[in-house]
Amino acid sequence: MTTEAAWGQKFDADQLTARLQRAVRGWRMSREARGRMLARSSEFAGVLGDCAGDTVQDRWDDFEVRVWREWVAGRDRIGGELWRWGTWAVVLTRTAQPSWAFMRTGRVGQWLAHLPADDPLVAEAGVLAGAVDTLDWVSLPTREVAVALGVRLLLVAGHGRLGAITEHDLLGVPTCTTGQEALDAALCRLGVLARTPKRGMARRLRVGRLSPAELVGQSDIPERFRAVTVLYLESYTSRIGDVYTTLRHKAGAMAHFWRFIDEHHPGVESCAQLTPAQVREFVPHAIERARLVRRRPVDDGGDRMTAHAWLTDVRCFFADICTWAAEPGSPFAGHAPAMVPLTRHDLVGVGFEQARRRTAARMTSVVVDLEREMPNIRAFAQRRWHDAEQALAELADEPKLLAGERDAFWDWALLELLVLSGLRIEEACELTTLDILKRRQADGRLYYLMHVKPSKYDRARVIPIGDGLGRVLAEVLKRVKRFYGTSAVPACDHWDTHEHRPRPRAPYLLQAMKHPSAIGVQTIRSHIGDLSEAAGARQADGSPLRLPPHDCRRVFASEHLNNHTPPHVIQALLGHATMDTVMVYAKLYPAELVEGYRRALRGAYVAAHGPDSLKNPTAEEWAAFSGSCSMRDMGTHLCALPTGEYCAKGLVCLGCVHAQPKKSAAPVFRRMAASHRRALAKAREVGEPAGQIAARQLEVERIEHALRRAEELEYDVAEAIEAEAFQLLDLLSVSDA
Repeated sequence: MTTEAAWGQKFDADQLTARLQRAVRGWRMSREARGRMLARSSEFAGVLGDCAGDTVQDRWDDFEVRVWREWVAGRDRIGGELWRWGTWAVVLTRTAQPSWAFMRTGRVGQWLAHLPADDPLVAEAGVLAGAVDTLDWVSLPTREVAVALGVRLLLVAGHGRLGAITEHDLLGVPTCTTGQEALDAALCRLGVLARTPKRGMARRLRVGRLSPAELVGQSDIPERFRAVTVLYLESYTSRIGDVYTTLRHKAGAMAHFWRFIDEHHPGVESCAQLTPAQVREFVPHAIERARLVRRRPVDDGGDRMTAHAWLTDVRCFFADICTWAAEPGSPFAGHAPAMVPLTRHDLVGVGFEQARRRTAARMTSVVVDLEREMPNIRAFAQRRWHDAEQALAELADEPKLLAGERDAFWDWALLELLVLSGLRIEEACELTTLDILKRRQADGRLYYLMHVKPSKYDRARVIPIGDGLGRVLAEVLKRVKRFYGTSAVPACDHWDTHEHRPRPRAPYLLQAMKHPSAIGVQTIRSHIGDLSEAAGARQADGSPLRLPPHDCRRVFASEHLNNHTPPHVIQALLGHATMDTVMVYAKLYPAELVEGYRRALRGAYVAAHGPDSLKNPTAEEWAAFSGSCSMRDMGTHLCALPTGEYCAKGLVCLGCVHAQPKKSAAPVFRRMAASHRRALAKAREVGEPAGQIAARQLEVERIEHALRRAEELEYDVAEAIEAEAFQLLDLLSVSDA
């Protein structure tokens, strides 16, 4: 960089040789080494003279394609062991702009040591090294690699200073190149990049949101159906919601449908021409297609829930456009069919009920496995972090122990955060320190709440922070502050992988795991899954249980339901749209059912009879109760069979010799006899079986026998027996006193 860049100049071998020699004479080299460099530079100018192209850069590009590959392979080199020297003279003097393939073959640090101290490239490397040295989380070898990578980036991009580096230049760095994270963080520290540091993969996965027209344009929807699909997606975005995942799913479902119509009904020219019969033909087609693309194998040939999602989107499409077309001046007036061609009733009885039952059974199995294995996983995470802390306390400067303790802490923190809060993974990624709210009760006591941003249903919620969750949040905050060496959590940029757009810069809670950036969704998934496998978790069939983050919500719901938290409270804590979802996630065990039933009955009994009804009876009360039980008052008669003896008739007293009818029950017996005679007559008319008629006849005879015995009494014997029994009880109570 001692001279102006010359890769756009017309090639002249003599001018190139003179340029290189002037530059090399100022390098910090021994006389012998400088002589060799001058000789190699002259030789390499001759090599470029044999390459094709008008400018120096054109000939360099041709050299890299044809000659350099042969040299790297060990064929037809010039200069012997110093075959690289001439090429580096051209690169370091800014005579040609190299590619990444060339830059990865040499040691930049060694060549920088030969340049003069006032060379701009050396100065920029020094500035970059100073910024990298401020990154405490970067090891010393990685710092040197990051500085060398920055110099390579300047040479490849053709920049004379660090401030000229752009995001596009960083994207050109080959993948799996070490030092990228440190270089990115150093450029952010210097203010070259107007953002906070990003991980290497995160920089490459920044695909922005596609508009409805772009979503439809990149699909293979037939041209005649694209206009109505774009119009529907745009209207859905403005009227209902702009959740990007939902829009992409709807675009995909409509693409499946329109391709089916184009293949099976090519005569349909517009959406308005569709008939219910044509649209209903898509139902079995979608089910068959779903069997081919199902997410997991099932026993009966395919899970049809994917088809249900497609059909639901298609049904909603026609329901929406037919509704919107009725509005005055609606743009859907020319696109809507005469009637809604696909309704909810068309999806009944086609197999989705079985799929739902399979899903419910699978969910029950998952919850049972989680109830069994989650305590072991949590205990394993806690124990591993504790052991890592103790090992680090003995050898504080050991890099492997530092990394092990860091990973063990974040495994524990991420798992506990999700289990104790019931957050969705995208909700956990969006948490900031500003979402931890401090409130004061009327009596002066403090309590804390966590504000959860809108996610699935565009509804925010607030959940209380208990002792366990509070400890996790405190440990995470302490760890993040220690990583940055600050008294507060700094703000950082974050990318929403679901909505494909950047989140606002904020002090996100989950950041600074290994890098000064926010923790992404995939990082959380991998840590939770690896933790469960390391803990040895197993499913019911003995296969390894790899825990997804969403299962932590199921554990949250199940634990709270088993601890008697009302379902509507769990619904509010989890942010579910309906209470039915809570019952899907949770698993009610028989013991809980029995205990809940007993509590309900006890409460109802106390409410009806008062709290005194549960006290132990006195001796007098128990004697009165025993006497009443001995008489066995059956309402219309008394049973003379002693208490405790077996009754062969099962206490069906009519016609029994032990039954003593009451005289006052004669009118009841008359009504019973009349009713049974009418039933017997009707049974004979309709021709009931002979056995049933005989049973009815026997019942009539028993009632008539009881009626005759009651009418023969001169006074009510049952009342006399009752009076004598109570008089006897009174005498017993007096004698006891």
